[in-house]
Amino acid sequence: MTRLLIPDSGPLFSLAAGNLLPLLANFNVGITDIVRDETVNKGQKANASKEAQSLLDYYNANSANISTFPTQVGALIATQRRLEPNYRLPPNLGELSIQSLLTELEITSPWASPVVLFEDSWFLNNATSLTKPYVLLSTQAFLEYAQEKKWIKSAARAREAIAKARPMAYKESVSVLSSGGPP
Repeated sequence: MTRLLIPDSGPLFSLAAGNLLPLLANFNVGITDIVRDETVNKGQKANASKEAQSLLDYYNANSANISTFPTQVGALIATQRRLEPNYRLPPNLGELSIQSLLTELEITSPWASPVVLFEDSWFLNNATSLTKPYVLLSTQAFLEYAQEKKWIKSAARAREAIAKARPMAYKESVSVLSSGGPP
């Protein structure tokens, strides 16, 4: 069984910036409703970034292999936007939607041990409160894994390609296996 890869928005934009989205084809990918709104749906806008357009194109070509998960956070935001169309979104919604999905997976699929692909310290700072089991994997650790699997020639070159468009993207190589689940 292939683990579910749950990317946050930052890694998706980084993979798009580095022309590395095809790496996702090696996984069962699941995105939350909020992450989809922050990434894929932005590609539909007239002023969309090159990365958002790439994400939309990739999603349209591979939607049969990408699951979008509704979350409580997403439902609450959708309701709030209907009531107040110019509602200012609070920070960390993608992260919170992933936390919501992890909670749902623990209840509905307790044997699952999803891999969360991240690019900011929010996940590390909140790791102890995340529902277990899970694996946290930074984009850099993901690139190193892809190199190890020979899906890419060089994690360093992939990082350079990302840095051209996203010089401030999270560069640390971090992987965390939560306690309470299978490795």
